[in-house]
Amino acid sequence: MVESAAAIALKSMRVLLVSSSSGSHGGGELFLISLGQCLSELGHQPILWAADHPRMDELCERFRSFGEVHRRPYRNTYDRKFRTIAAAADLSTASKAAADWRSLKPDVVHLNKQNLEDAMDLVWAARFARLPAIASIHVTQDARYLRARFGALRDALTRSVLCRFPGKLVAVGRSRLTDLRAFLGQEDSVVMVENGVPIPPEGVLRTLRASVRERLGVRPDQLFGLGVGRLVKQKRPLAFLDIAKKIVSREPSAVFYWVGDGLLRADWNRVIAENKLEDHVKLAGWCQSVLEFYAAADFFLHTAEFEGLPLALLEALAAGLPVVVTPNLTRDLDFLDNDNALSADLEKTDWIDALLDSDDRAKRSKFTRALATDRFSVERMTIEYVALYERARAR
Repeated sequence: MVESAAAIALKSMRVLLVSSSSGSHGGGELFLISLGQCLSELGHQPILWAADHPRMDELCERFRSFGEVHRRPYRNTYDRKFRTIAAAADLSTASKAAADWRSLKPDVVHLNKQNLEDAMDLVWAARFARLPAIASIHVTQDARYLRARFGALRDALTRSVLCRFPGKLVAVGRSRLTDLRAFLGQEDSVVMVENGVPIPPEGVLRTLRASVRERLGVRPDQLFGLGVGRLVKQKRPLAFLDIAKKIVSREPSAVFYWVGDGLLRADWNRVIAENKLEDHVKLAGWCQSVLEFYAAADFFLHTAEFEGLPLALLEALAAGLPVVVTPNLTRDLDFLDNDNALSADLEKTDWIDALLDSDDRAKRSKFTRALATDRFSVERMTIEYVALYERARAR
């Protein structure tokens, strides 16, 4: 049974949250903000360890409002020429990181990994540090699944290093748990803590909805679709535009916003121009708080090729938004069903009929809000992590 928040708060710990430092905007990194803040509210002392690279500035500044921040000249796996192979062989960096972590005197180390092969040097550091440790892995699809070069070799190396991690490896969702256990060929070392997000009060959402729509020039009766994420291949923003175009053909007053930016911005702008979507689709760029967009929207459109347990989608559920996803995600995210989600199959139109029905959207909104409150709150997630920290210390 999960301990109560009051009981957890009595056992104050210094928790070292180690970022693999791939960036400030990814869901896996923003996970550290929610977890760290909730740890602080429960009476613990969150500490962030991150690279001194400028891309980590935003994350670190936000973390400083509730926890310690320690930045070091660390190089992320994807900044290395030979990526996984180079990181796995860099025992010098691992030794320096381990010594640094010990100097901070944490009660437990929590390594945050974006994917399987990310931060192999920090996996070694956790072993060298000889401190209680766990590691969260957000995306568990292996290199061969992702059609990466030398996929079999990279997977073998990643598996070898991960199996030497000194504590529990944590999958962030049920399908990710299955993937990770299958990848490692073992079950005992892998556990699950589903991601969680703050649940905004309904009154705040209602107030924001009116003011934000007015500021954006969106009428109260206009259909408003929202996407959130980096403009990169994995998130498939161009598929988002295909679906937006399909919806606009049925509802000419519909508007869409995408919150985020990235490498595909030029392609995004080209497709919008080619399809004359300038009056319908807007790019908001990066925002520290996306809550106002969730509050203003009527539905959330998510088109990624693959995911861990996406925080943006959980935030949409928490805001009471019906979700529209591409068929690959309905198969991968087990909590999406006919009550809360629509599958955007471009060969069919029945999902658009449901989306355009305001009563149907209102019904789905109740299901999504209840699902987030019952299963995906940041408080539930944090208490489960604290229980893992306690077990790691006991071992």
